[in-house]
Amino acid sequence: MDFAKLGGIIAALVVLLIASLFSCLETATVAISEYRLKLFRDRCLWASLAYKLKVELNQVLIFSLVGNSLANTVFTTLSTFLLISLLSGVSEKFIVPIATVVIAFFIIIFSEALPKIIAAKNPLLVLKIIAIPSYYLFIISKPIIWVVDWLVVVILFGIKRIEQISLEEVKGLIADKSLPFKDKHRSIILNSIELEGITVKEVLISLRMVAAIDICGEIDEIYKKICSSHHTRIIVFEHNIDNIIGFIHTKDILSIKDNERDKASLYQRVRSITFVPDFISVIRQIHKAQKDKQRIFVITNEYGDILGIACLEDMLEIIFGDFTTESPQQKNLVVINDKGQLVVDGTMIIRELNELYNLNINIKRDALTINGLVLSTLNGIPNVGMCFKLNRLIFEVISVGAYWVERVKIIRLEL
Repeated sequence: MDFAKLGGIIAALVVLLIASLFSCLETATVAISEYRLKLFRDRCLWASLAYKLKVELNQVLIFSLVGNSLANTVFTTLSTFLLISLLSGVSEKFIVPIATVVIAFFIIIFSEALPKIIAAKNPLLVLKIIAIPSYYLFIISKPIIWVVDWLVVVILFGIKRIEQISLEEVKGLIADKSLPFKDKHRSIILNSIELEGITVKEVLISLRMVAAIDICGEIDEIYKKICSSHHTRIIVFEHNIDNIIGFIHTKDILSIKDNERDKASLYQRVRSITFVPDFISVIRQIHKAQKDKQRIFVITNEYGDILGIACLEDMLEIIFGDFTTESPQQKNLVVINDKGQLVVDGTMIIRELNELYNLNINIKRDALTINGLVLSTLNGIPNVGMCFKLNRLIFEVISVGAYWVERVKIIRLEL
């Protein structure tokens, strides 16, 4: 083999290497995280230049594609001449197919597939090697990139970008276990995303479960109930629970001397309470509560009827998980019997039940509690002993009140 052919082979391999480096740059720039480069850019020159390339990603993609295409074209030309000279004894009708297959093999493997796989798996390492020369070559090639970019814009004039990342894609990305999130942090972010679709109606406490006092009752009974309450804030109403006038903070009552306990001092310590429509989103109410420095609200429906009470703590628990201390009354909402079956109070919120016992009960807009679920499914107040099946769960009514379902037994069906 003479020196001309050897030089031609070396030149072809060098051009193929250049083409592969452009492929590496394209894939590594796309694969690397912008935030990851920010961690190194103040300490390393390569990271600083790589970050600048990442910021101008569209132009870098054009630059790498142009460089890769030109290098592949030069490689194809050199390789064709080399193969013709090396296969001089072969019939001409076989030279073109052989040259096409050989050149395509080298381009696909060494110029496209192999460098892109390496760059996708190790973008940081690849950019450490090629970021500095690639950046300065990118700056020199700016005029060419501008021309290509302008031509592309002219060709695609009028076509708007309509594809946007969806909320489900964001949630899927955050849920990816390979990302450097702690499980608790991942849970907080995902719960925060879900907040926009959750209304205050889904976190309300039924009036039957609310600690409340009738301010028109006996003064001694009122103070006794306040001092023995497990809550720091107690709802105050006049004559009827549907006539709520505010709430009392227990610390305000404890400061009253025994000889000063009368209705007048009690009325003075009643704080105003905000009435909130049931369709308001939790995230919106959290912002409003933060602005107004409020922690407890009365939830009403579209007709102005009081549905229950909502607390800021319950809203925040949707994001961060349980952190408040439950009263004994609240702890008895769910009991597990000796057969492993759940005995659930009708006021139990379905969302909380799903979170605690992974039941996957579908939540309906008009049935957010077990009581609502039973009433909507059976189309009215059922008799004790009535049963129905949802998915792989059997619901059996244990006890009913005048207008509601008090207790329900939930039985899981084995697979």
